[in-house]
Amino acid sequence: MIRFMVKFRFVFVLALILQLVALPLQSRAAETDANGPTWVTPVNYLALGDSLAFGISSDGLPGKGYPDFLAESLQEMEKLSSSNKGFAYPGYTAPDVLQDLRDNVTKPVVGIGQEGKKFELHQAIQQANLITISVGANDMLKHIKIDPATGAPQFDMAQITDAIQQVGMEYNQILKAIYEINPNVQVYVMGYYNPFPTLAADYQPQLAQLLAGLNGSIQAGMQGTPAVFVPTSEQIAKDFKTYLPNPANIHLSEAGYKVVADEFGKQLEASYSWVPKDALTAKLKGDDTATLTWKPAVDTKKIMGYGIYMNEELIGQVGADVLTYDVPNLKANTDYQFKVVAVNEDEVASTENPKAKVTTKATPTPIVFKDIQNHWAKSYIEKAVDAGIVSGYSDGTFKPDQTLTRVQATSIIVRTLGLKPTKPAPFKDISHFSEQIQSEVAAASQYGIVYGVNGELKPNDPVTRAQLAAMLNRTYTLVNGKPYVAKAPAPYKDISGYGTEAQNSIAMLHEFGVVNGSNGKFLPEDGTTRGQAAKILVNYAKYLQ
Repeated sequence: MIRFMVKFRFVFVLALILQLVALPLQSRAAETDANGPTWVTPVNYLALGDSLAFGISSDGLPGKGYPDFLAESLQEMEKLSSSNKGFAYPGYTAPDVLQDLRDNVTKPVVGIGQEGKKFELHQAIQQANLITISVGANDMLKHIKIDPATGAPQFDMAQITDAIQQVGMEYNQILKAIYEINPNVQVYVMGYYNPFPTLAADYQPQLAQLLAGLNGSIQAGMQGTPAVFVPTSEQIAKDFKTYLPNPANIHLSEAGYKVVADEFGKQLEASYSWVPKDALTAKLKGDDTATLTWKPAVDTKKIMGYGIYMNEELIGQVGADVLTYDVPNLKANTDYQFKVVAVNEDEVASTENPKAKVTTKATPTPIVFKDIQNHWAKSYIEKAVDAGIVSGYSDGTFKPDQTLTRVQATSIIVRTLGLKPTKPAPFKDISHFSEQIQSEVAAASQYGIVYGVNGELKPNDPVTRAQLAAMLNRTYTLVNGKPYVAKAPAPYKDISGYGTEAQNSIAMLHEFGVVNGSNGKFLPEDGTTRGQAAKILVNYAKYLQ
């Protein structure tokens, strides 16, 4: 074994030297992906949008659009499984794309890899790893007329401003619908170029203002989503005579479409996750040890082993049959970035590698609450405070026997999950709370953890045991993507009058061993003390990981 590890260390280092020194930079990615170990998953690429995605030439004829050139580039790098631009259509506006999503239209595949097939749009989105969108220009352009006699653009500024604002709102709905169908898909959105660069210079400032407004509205609609904006205006403007050769047509030449595809390629290189996120996981074990676990790389050659990196420094090697590694003695309150590199029998190393990071906890400050020293929940309170779930009061007390309110329970759960809202809370009775509390309530409402009655949260009412159980049950559904199904009804004789959700929530906590009743009763209408809540949340936290 020692001889093997010495040999492997030599092979590993030699492979890295060959990769970094001997191979030309431009060919290295393609060659090693094709001939070396890899975790890269070839993508199913879906293009949505207007004539630029469909591929209308500068002569107004069907041809190749930017998705075709992007797909061909991915295919050359052996990173393409399939491509489909069959849902793109000339003249499409943002409402057209949104309506296709609502109607779940069926269209034939136009692209690489699945020729002759038809897909529903939702099915195509579910299968996609990568989606590009170009839509919104027609929403604005339909309000612009070019006077054939003078060459002057004519439009109603108020009308076109409304159209531009509407594009942003519709983009938000489009992206929301896409991510609801496929939360893991990576979406890239095209920014538009000036379609009238040959108009007189007097008109260009106004056209630039409209273009900036359109691209700004698109980006505003992307806020709150992981979608990536791809600017193209500067690149097209650099040589518009080549890229927009027909002054009577707003569509690009093939050279122009290639430029747009290249801009998408640059953004993909910078931000696309070619390696699946779950290829490497890093979890803290205790306070100072990270446990790395990875999926095996694939290769036509035999994998010899893996090198483990921490913050770009090689810290260890293991054989091909080992897929886990512990990294001890980490410093407190520090970020660590890990990656794993595979090496095959030909001494070729993988180039696109799985990465993961962890942040160690800060060295805890001793918690001293003067009113918990002899309290039964002392250890739970200290753990909950250390985890940042709950906090004490400014007078140095925790008040463990004080009844927890609905707003306090809401804040605790939101902090535990780290939820952030994208819209304000719908409750009219929380305006006197701090901005932080209002934000936490907004997040809980948005993610379906709390519901009000008649537009009110009743924030200062005690949270009952049944209400807290329901809130925790909803967090389970949120974190795990599916509701908990109890194995058996909860064995409490005082919950039969409650609804299905409440009974299932209580059964879940009972089966997890998080709560217990008293003399065969759950006491669903009783309040929950801060000490009890600390115990429940500490015991329940492991089911949210």
